[in-house]
Amino acid sequence: MTAADVPASSLVQQPGGAFTTLASSAAETDCLGLEHGAVTEIQSVGSDVAIGRWNKAMDTDGNTYNDQQGVHYAVGTPLSLSATSGTLVCTQLIADAVASDDGSPGGTLETSSATLDLATRTLNNLNLSINWANTPFALTNTQRTVTSAQAPLNGVSTNGPLLVQSVVVGRDATQPLVAVGYSTVSFGGVVVLSCH
Repeated sequence: MTAADVPASSLVQQPGGAFTTLASSAAETDCLGLEHGAVTEIQSVGSDVAIGRWNKAMDTDGNTYNDQQGVHYAVGTPLSLSATSGTLVCTQLIADAVASDDGSPGGTLETSSATLDLATRTLNNLNLSINWANTPFALTNTQRTVTSAQAPLNGVSTNGPLLVQSVVVGRDATQPLVAVGYSTVSFGGVVVLSCH
């Protein structure tokens, strides 16, 4: 999710669906590869969008990740929105696990929602509800909600401690998908929203 106009020739996908080379920008030669490790949580919505996570891995820049960390990715077919007014309600379609920055147990993105404003081209009222994994000192899992009031479509924004990146993907401009990458100083993940 580094750019909306990444050349397809910069991406390498394995027969099982895992992406092992990702473009770091719109430049065809600016890529990050999986040196060794696992690609997990591979999910897709047809040929519209695919997500996954490199973990227990090392990338071609020498960064290493344990099984709770990783490089989250979303690769999709860019979609231009033609409508210039109205709003669409967006709900979670697929998501990967919420990974921790320090390698401690992560969590699950239980639900997420937002409103897509077609006039302003923004994703409004993004709400991420996370079930954070039980720690050795806690008896139950912890529920946490993270929100962003407004984030530009096909862009990056920071709202308090939350960084949000979104890309509109799919094939139907009346029912677009929005791939969202989110992170704070302590956790991050990827979710794809379906908007109607």
